[in-house]
Amino acid sequence: IRPWGKTQRSLSTVHLPKKLTAELIAWRKQCSNSSPDAFIFSNEDGGFLDTDNYRKRVLHKLAVKLKLPKLTFQVIRRTIATLAQKKGTVKDVQGLLRHSRTATTTDVYMQEIPESVQATVNSIHRELKARTSVRRRKKTVAASGRQTRKAAPQESAAGKLKGRETSAMSGGKGEEREMSAMVSGKDFGNLLPNATKPAEANSVSL
Repeated sequence: IRPWGKTQRSLSTVHLPKKLTAELIAWRKQCSNSSPDAFIFSNEDGGFLDTDNYRKRVLHKLAVKLKLPKLTFQVIRRTIATLAQKKGTVKDVQGLLRHSRTATTTDVYMQEIPESVQATVNSIHRELKARTSVRRRKKTVAASGRQTRKAAPQESAAGKLKGRETSAMSGGKGEEREMSAMVSGKDFGNLLPNATKPAEANSVSL
């Protein structure tokens, strides 16, 4: 109709769904005028459709049928922008609407979807609960491991003592003398109060 648009992006390529493209090709074969300069949808005289006439004749009736407070071309564009939030990136929606600025797409055309907001809240809640459960399980496993390691040496020492007692009871006189020497401290000499090795024996006799 005219060689200029509202912005430079207004005259960019318009992408169509494949299924819609096939339907338009089928429609072109039925048109009385299928020349490249003809309108795809024309009025009775072959001219272009008047937008005000179409809005009053078609869109207003649809609004009443769908119980919508308002239905215009602008409402349809904003609806497409809002639904496209989950279909592609912001730049994709900007290209779809042929806006020159991303802020126009996000701040003016895109609207929040209450159900989507609620779903986002539920998703965050589930993730936080899952992380808390994992941390609690890790703490429980770690605490159980510490208790096991702490109990093991006690059992080992008790086992050794029991083994020595059994050996002393069942062994010969040589083992009895060895046990007696260990008890009397013959091999350790005079140890300092905090000494644990024979090398730390006190050189001064008490």
